[in-house]
Amino acid sequence: MVGGTVRGVAMRLRDAAIAGLCGMAAQSGLMAARRALGILPAFQPYADLQRLLSGMVAASLAHDLSWLLPMISGALVWSSIFAWAYARIPARTALGKGALVTVFAWALTGLAIMPALGHGLFAARAGAGAGPALMMLAMLATYCLTLSLVYGRLRRSQG
Repeated sequence: MVGGTVRGVAMRLRDAAIAGLCGMAAQSGLMAARRALGILPAFQPYADLQRLLSGMVAASLAHDLSWLLPMISGALVWSSIFAWAYARIPARTALGKGALVTVFAWALTGLAIMPALGHGLFAARAGAGAGPALMMLAMLATYCLTLSLVYGRLRRSQG
């Protein structure tokens, strides 16, 4: 029985990593489109986060690993947390679960991360009206919904 449990956990983590990579790919596509279209060019929360991290660790280390941080975070850390919580998220469908996680992630980002970066609640001090908050919502929805839909599909195919 223990072997089956270990295998089950390994399969969930594998599915989480695949879904996380898909979510990161979708979000990266949105970010590329944003850059190409010149949408909110002054609002660069990832660059701001990297500057914050540079102050916490060796600046050269933070710069060298800056491209890796979002991938590790999105493809492994957040997707693993999502996989652990998936059955506990109070929605019946993968789409519903992704929508709830989007709202949670947006609230967390707007209430904690943006103020920590100096942008105020929901990036109100970023100087672009509601644009940054809506862009955060779009980016998080792209990641969370893709993550949830892919993870849900992979889990359905398992059993």
